[in-house]
Amino acid sequence: MKHPIAKVVLPITLSAFLLTGCQSPSTSVSSPSLSQPSSAHPATTSPMPEKAASSTPTVENPQDTSESESSNIDASTASGSASSDIKDEPYLSSQDLQVPVPDFLTDEQKLLYLRAYKMMLIRIGTYAIDDTQYFPCDNPDTTRTYTDTISVDGYEYTPALNHYRQWDSFYSTLRGIFTEGFLDSDYLSFDGVTYFRPIEGNMYYISTERGFDPGYNQDSTSMDFTLQEETPDKIVIQVTATYAIDESSSQAFRQAVLDGLISNTKNYSITLVRSDDGWRFSQFNVPY
Repeated sequence: MKHPIAKVVLPITLSAFLLTGCQSPSTSVSSPSLSQPSSAHPATTSPMPEKAASSTPTVENPQDTSESESSNIDASTASGSASSDIKDEPYLSSQDLQVPVPDFLTDEQKLLYLRAYKMMLIRIGTYAIDDTQYFPCDNPDTTRTYTDTISVDGYEYTPALNHYRQWDSFYSTLRGIFTEGFLDSDYLSFDGVTYFRPIEGNMYYISTERGFDPGYNQDSTSMDFTLQEETPDKIVIQVTATYAIDESSSQAFRQAVLDGLISNTKNYSITLVRSDDGWRFSQFNVPY
């Protein structure tokens, strides 16, 4: 039986961790800007929340980094290319390198955070993984097109044709950033639906798109980073996203907050764990 693809949504799980009386270091920054993707093929759109946007995010000019530390990582050493080593993936543009990061992380961990943030762009739209605006490609696959879909378990999978068209390249990049457990339960698959899969060595994906959080605005949403736990092998960071209730958010969202129906803040956690191969994120989220 065919599954209703139009109903497929890539949700972002926001853990409700509330810290009280925490004395750990914290930083506050505004969220980075997002821009319209240049993807040439249409995505299967899903129902969007009221404050929805159809764009896939790219990182641009953060609004305020005075209380947080920008990455300060040299672009020549941080930005990958089609032929770069896996440790240099994904490609980080000069704008990507401006994304604010928790200032209590080491330089190595900050760079890992930037790479994780970049790879999470596909949560906004899975088709963004094949958008050369975000993931440049020197030698795209010209033997197939986006209409060469393959049906698996009732879902139509679209072939990736650009930088991450080969599954090994895509998966190796992800495993250099995230734990296997996170990929299996929260990234490649969710709620029993596999969004990315290998087919004959190539990478295929269900082309979907989801909307932003109803209160999210790229210019006015701010984030507070708090070091919640730190051991030699584990770092837990609490992130509090605060959504503005001025003209930058929708009228319906502002009214719901003023009526006490919803909150204009959300809390979630990011977790780093040390493995035999180095630090990996076992939990990662974004404010949108």
